[in-house]
Amino acid sequence: MKIGQKYAARAASNDDNMVPLINVVFLMLVFFMVAGQIKKADPIAVIPPNSVNDTRAATDPNVEIVVGADSVLYVDDELKTVENVQAYLEEAFEASADKDGFWVQVKADGDIPLEELRPIFNQVRLAGLTKVSLATQHARGHE
Repeated sequence: MKIGQKYAARAASNDDNMVPLINVVFLMLVFFMVAGQIKKADPIAVIPPNSVNDTRAATDPNVEIVVGADSVLYVDDELKTVENVQAYLEEAFEASADKDGFWVQVKADGDIPLEELRPIFNQVRLAGLTKVSLATQHARGHE
Protein backbone atom coordinates (compact mmCIF):
# COMPACT_ATOMS: atom_id res chain seq x y z
CA MET A 1 0.00 0.00 0.00
CA LYS A 2 2.86 2.37 0.60
CA ILE A 3 3.94 2.06 -3.06
CA GLY A 4 0.46 3.10 -4.29
CA GLN A 5 0.45 6.09 -1.96
CA LYS A 6 3.89 7.12 -3.24
CA TYR A 7 2.67 7.17 -6.89
CA ALA A 8 -0.53 8.99 -5.93
CA ALA A 9 1.50 11.70 -4.17
CA ARG A 10 3.83 12.06 -7.20
CA ALA A 11 0.86 12.42 -9.61
CA ALA A 12 -0.69 15.11 -7.45
CA SER A 13 2.57 17.08 -7.32
CA ASN A 14 2.90 16.94 -11.14
CA ASP A 15 -0.52 18.56 -11.46
CA ASP A 16 0.53 21.25 -9.01
CA ASN A 17 3.51 22.10 -11.22
CA MET A 18 1.18 22.76 -14.16
CA VAL A 19 -0.75 25.55 -12.41
CA PRO A 20 1.93 28.27 -12.92
CA LEU A 21 2.25 27.29 -16.58
CA ILE A 22 -1.50 27.58 -17.07
CA ASN A 23 -1.44 30.99 -15.37
CA VAL A 24 1.32 32.24 -17.67
CA VAL A 25 -0.47 31.01 -20.78
CA PHE A 26 -3.71 32.62 -19.64
CA LEU A 27 -1.97 35.95 -18.96
CA MET A 28 -0.34 35.83 -22.41
CA LEU A 29 -3.73 35.18 -23.98
CA VAL A 30 -5.27 38.15 -22.17
CA PHE A 31 -2.29 40.37 -23.09
CA PHE A 32 -2.54 39.60 -26.80
CA MET A 33 -6.30 40.04 -26.79
CA VAL A 34 -5.94 43.50 -25.25
CA ALA A 35 -2.78 44.63 -27.04
CA GLY A 36 -3.51 43.21 -30.45
CA GLN A 37 -5.99 44.70 -32.84
CA ILE A 38 -7.92 42.25 -34.95
CA LYS A 39 -8.77 43.64 -38.36
CA LYS A 40 -10.81 42.00 -41.04
CA ALA A 41 -8.63 40.92 -43.95
CA ASP A 42 -9.47 41.94 -47.50
CA PRO A 43 -10.79 39.17 -49.76
CA ILE A 44 -7.90 39.80 -52.16
CA ALA A 45 -4.43 41.28 -51.71
CA VAL A 46 -4.50 45.01 -52.39
CA ILE A 47 -1.68 47.54 -52.09
CA PRO A 48 -3.35 51.00 -52.03
CA PRO A 49 -1.73 53.93 -53.83
CA ASN A 50 0.60 56.24 -51.90
CA SER A 51 -0.53 59.59 -50.55
CA VAL A 52 1.20 62.46 -48.78
CA ASN A 53 -2.01 63.10 -46.80
CA ASP A 54 -2.06 61.25 -43.47
CA THR A 55 -5.70 61.68 -42.47
CA ARG A 56 -7.43 58.53 -41.26
CA ALA A 57 -11.10 57.67 -41.23
CA ALA A 58 -12.66 57.98 -37.79
CA THR A 59 -15.15 55.18 -38.41
CA ASP A 60 -15.37 52.09 -40.54
CA PRO A 61 -17.18 52.51 -43.85
CA ASN A 62 -20.72 51.22 -44.27
CA VAL A 63 -19.73 49.59 -47.57
CA GLU A 64 -16.21 48.69 -48.66
CA ILE A 65 -15.43 48.13 -52.32
CA VAL A 66 -12.14 46.30 -52.95
CA VAL A 67 -10.64 46.24 -56.45
CA GLY A 68 -7.66 43.99 -57.10
CA ALA A 69 -4.82 44.47 -59.57
CA ASP A 70 -6.60 42.16 -62.02
CA SER A 71 -9.78 44.33 -61.74
CA VAL A 72 -11.63 41.73 -59.64
CA LEU A 73 -14.32 43.56 -57.68
CA TYR A 74 -15.52 42.70 -54.16
CA VAL A 75 -18.25 44.63 -52.38
CA ASP A 76 -18.38 43.82 -48.66
CA ASP A 77 -16.43 40.59 -49.29
CA GLU A 78 -18.84 39.43 -52.01
CA LEU A 79 -17.65 39.02 -55.61
CA LYS A 80 -19.65 41.44 -57.79
CA THR A 81 -19.66 42.91 -61.26
CA VAL A 82 -19.61 46.66 -61.83
CA GLU A 83 -23.22 46.54 -63.04
CA ASN A 84 -24.41 45.11 -59.69
CA VAL A 85 -22.75 47.76 -57.51
CA GLN A 86 -25.48 50.40 -57.79
CA ALA A 87 -28.28 48.05 -56.69
CA TYR A 88 -26.20 46.73 -53.78
CA LEU A 89 -25.39 50.28 -52.60
CA GLU A 90 -29.03 51.34 -52.81
CA GLU A 91 -30.10 48.34 -50.71
CA ALA A 92 -27.36 48.96 -48.14
CA PHE A 93 -28.29 52.64 -47.89
CA GLU A 94 -31.98 51.86 -47.39
CA ALA A 95 -31.13 49.30 -44.68
CA SER A 96 -28.82 51.74 -42.87
CA ALA A 97 -30.03 53.36 -39.66
CA ASP A 98 -27.67 56.36 -39.99
CA LYS A 99 -28.31 57.74 -43.46
CA ASP A 100 -26.40 60.98 -42.77
CA GLY A 101 -23.25 59.10 -41.72
CA PHE A 102 -23.42 56.50 -44.53
CA TRP A 103 -20.23 56.37 -46.57
CA VAL A 104 -18.46 54.12 -49.03
CA GLN A 105 -14.75 53.37 -49.18
CA VAL A 106 -13.10 52.24 -52.40
CA LYS A 107 -9.89 50.32 -51.78
CA ALA A 108 -8.13 49.76 -55.08
CA ASP A 109 -4.70 48.45 -55.93
CA GLY A 110 -2.21 51.23 -56.65
CA ASP A 111 -1.38 49.77 -60.07
CA ILE A 112 -4.93 50.27 -61.39
CA PRO A 113 -5.28 53.38 -63.57
CA LEU A 114 -7.95 55.87 -62.52
CA GLU A 115 -9.81 55.33 -65.79
CA GLU A 116 -10.62 51.76 -64.70
CA LEU A 117 -12.10 53.05 -61.43
CA ARG A 118 -14.41 55.59 -63.10
CA PRO A 119 -17.23 53.05 -63.74
CA ILE A 120 -17.19 52.12 -60.05
CA PHE A 121 -17.39 55.74 -58.92
CA ASN A 122 -20.14 56.25 -61.51
CA GLN A 123 -22.16 53.41 -59.93
CA VAL A 124 -21.74 55.05 -56.50
CA ARG A 125 -22.94 58.36 -57.93
CA LEU A 126 -25.92 56.70 -59.65
CA ALA A 127 -26.89 55.15 -56.30
CA GLY A 128 -27.23 58.72 -55.00
CA LEU A 129 -24.33 58.53 -52.55
CA THR A 130 -22.02 61.48 -52.05
CA LYS A 131 -19.73 60.37 -49.22
CA VAL A 132 -17.03 58.30 -50.89
CA SER A 133 -13.35 57.91 -50.11
CA LEU A 134 -10.44 56.26 -51.88
CA ALA A 135 -8.20 54.33 -49.48
CA THR A 136 -4.51 55.23 -49.70
CA GLN A 137 -1.40 54.51 -47.69
CA HIS A 138 0.88 57.19 -46.31
CA ALA A 139 4.01 57.65 -48.42
CA ARG A 140 6.99 57.22 -46.09
CA GLY A 141 9.35 59.49 -48.04
CA HIS A 142 7.15 62.60 -47.69
CA GLU A 143 7.15 63.03 -43.91
